[in-house]
Amino acid sequence: MTHIPSISTLKEPKGRVEDIRLITGRGRFVDDLNLQDQAYLGIVRSPYAHAKIKQIDFSNVSSSAEFVASLTGEDLLKEGVRPLSQLPMQKPAQRYHLAVGKVRYAGEAVAAILVRSKYSLEDLIDEVKVEYEELPVVNTIEDAKSRKATLYEDLPDNIIMTQIGKKGNVEEAIKSAPYVVKATIGIARQAGTPIEPRAILASYDAEKNVYDVHATMQSAQRLHSYLASELQLPKEKFRVRVMDVGGGFGTKGAQSYPEYAIACILSRITGRPVKWTSTRTEDLVESASGRDQQCEVVLACDTNGKIIALKANLESDAGVSGTFSVSAGLTLRLIPGSYKIPNLDLNATVYVTNKGPLGPVRGAGRPEASFFIERLVDIMARKIGIDPIEFRRRNAILPNEFPYDNGAGFVYDGANFPLLLDVLEKSSGYPDLLEWRNEVNQKFNPNAHEKNIVAGVGTCLIVEDTGSQLTETARVVIDESGMVAVYTGSSPHGQGLETTLAQLCSEELGVPLERVVVVWGDTSLIPVGIGTFGSRSAATGGSSVVEASRTLKSDLLARAAKVLGTESGNLDIKNNAIVERLKQDTVLIPLQELMEKLELNELSASSEFKMNAPTFASGAHLCAVKLDVETGKIKIHKYIAVDDCGRPINETIVDGQIHGGVIHGIGGALLEEMKYDNEGHLLSTNFLDYTIPTSLESPDVDVFHVETPSEITLNGAKGVGESGTIAAYPAVFNALNDALSRLRKGPDINRAPATMESVIAVLRRNG
Repeated sequence: MTHIPSISTLKEPKGRVEDIRLITGRGRFVDDLNLQDQAYLGIVRSPYAHAKIKQIDFSNVSSSAEFVASLTGEDLLKEGVRPLSQLPMQKPAQRYHLAVGKVRYAGEAVAAILVRSKYSLEDLIDEVKVEYEELPVVNTIEDAKSRKATLYEDLPDNIIMTQIGKKGNVEEAIKSAPYVVKATIGIARQAGTPIEPRAILASYDAEKNVYDVHATMQSAQRLHSYLASELQLPKEKFRVRVMDVGGGFGTKGAQSYPEYAIACILSRITGRPVKWTSTRTEDLVESASGRDQQCEVVLACDTNGKIIALKANLESDAGVSGTFSVSAGLTLRLIPGSYKIPNLDLNATVYVTNKGPLGPVRGAGRPEASFFIERLVDIMARKIGIDPIEFRRRNAILPNEFPYDNGAGFVYDGANFPLLLDVLEKSSGYPDLLEWRNEVNQKFNPNAHEKNIVAGVGTCLIVEDTGSQLTETARVVIDESGMVAVYTGSSPHGQGLETTLAQLCSEELGVPLERVVVVWGDTSLIPVGIGTFGSRSAATGGSSVVEASRTLKSDLLARAAKVLGTESGNLDIKNNAIVERLKQDTVLIPLQELMEKLELNELSASSEFKMNAPTFASGAHLCAVKLDVETGKIKIHKYIAVDDCGRPINETIVDGQIHGGVIHGIGGALLEEMKYDNEGHLLSTNFLDYTIPTSLESPDVDVFHVETPSEITLNGAKGVGESGTIAAYPAVFNALNDALSRLRKGPDINRAPATMESVIAVLRRNG
């Protein structure tokens, strides 16, 4: 089904149920909480990227009236605290909450202090004296390869992961191909930059021997597991709660961080609640950043413009590693993209360096994959002399070829790539855009200031796996008043997930949306859950809500049938009442009255929904840009996103996710980069030095929908939270390089971000 909104066909947007609370300042965030006698946690961080720790001296601090307690890495080892938790990896790099023996990145936590007042915190942190012995810094992948220094004794080659994917005979195909293109493409390290930095408030009840933890996370249950593992205690000893969260983008998802366990330990030792809120600098230095990959790619085509081979050598800089530092594995599995490629030779190597930890940031390896393949596809189309959309159409997997094994480790469940391209052409007015581009370029005059502009149009065709970690839990409860509560293991942090899950329950159960409340983020109420990341919550979390709602509805109808003396097949639920299935306006008994007759305070049903495989979302995007050759400034003239997220449960929310994702991708493509100096110090420690898009850099994004409902999920949905970011990188770069090609000089720009300075450097170098 194709859905192209127009003024006459746009649906009435369904508002988000959480908006009034959040917009009017009634949201509840961790930093809003305060407990009696709470103390404030401060972290002493290393000024060096690589150094031995010779001595830590707290004497200047311990004499202060503000001082409560202190900890070192050795203290935590004595307390039995295990290293930071990690997801399974080939070669895990053991990282401690507080450095033991040596530090491995500038900003690593070395010691902790607890003080009575937050206003004295920074001064007292500066009073902790640490003596270091500097070590050689492994600052780049080339440094890691040269073994300039070894970060971890059990990783002598500084390699944390290798992965390969092979199909057919690539070398023979490339050797015989009439068209071959090569490029080295890179994508810089990008931060997640949620508006709310990480925070925790932990308190220990000595009488009950339990910890009560409030944290800003993308999954209460994941932090629950991390704390139990790291402190070597049963899960029953912790209650973890997540309230409103001001954005996550992956940085609060898979990662375990030092401050959470440290706060718990200090609360137990001192008997005080312990609060920690990250500064923006700490958030940039320590919260896991993403991307940081480079790839040498070779693409080969036959005389008919059909791709016959792809060779890719991928390298990733994981910094000191992280909970999910091996996103390059996902990149490798998605490099073939949306295309039928009979011969593949794919290699990925992940290195550790003296940078901060790497982790998932909106896409976790998938933006890199689409960037690498879609740049090569555009380069090849230009070489052959074929329109880029037509070249994609010629090589795209066809609808009747699904499920499709891409040869790199993924089996795509379904998509309609040709239709995506058709809708993109139609919705963008593609021929008119090309004419606009040509008119701008014909007027170009390098000697006339006002005509020093070139234009370009770029497209891309992307596919991504969604529904990661394929299980989620839900419990749906109806009480004696007919109100419904949805308890979910998914966790909202800005996506409108409360509305989405409430809407699914409302549709399945036949109760009005305003009578459904969504509950999340409390391990005492929802002990099992995965959380929200990887574009999984509508697909996986939503399916669990659908399954639980259907089970509860079946139970209600069976009980109602007994009360009414009929068969359950004759009944349905509508507007909070039991109605005749064939006469929906005939109310037989309101749900509240039914509950009274059944003498029930509540009735519930649970689900632990398990997908048997990931589902795959897809999209086709177009970007048109103007490039000022004198300043290097890139202005986006038009942006079109055609998205297939399966069934869009709430179109308003889906469009908002695409808008946000596109702007995030534009930021990574043109502005955002975590820069380090030669000594391994992060230079991008605030929003003056780390530039994120504002309204001035954010174009209007026109969104159109193609629906290929998933047969794997119960609601037909696929993920949508990351697709905008995944597509924006190549769409922007293909448009930029299309503009540069009109100058007929210099190489393509193939490293993100394409800042004004980098564009000017290329123009001058090749002018």
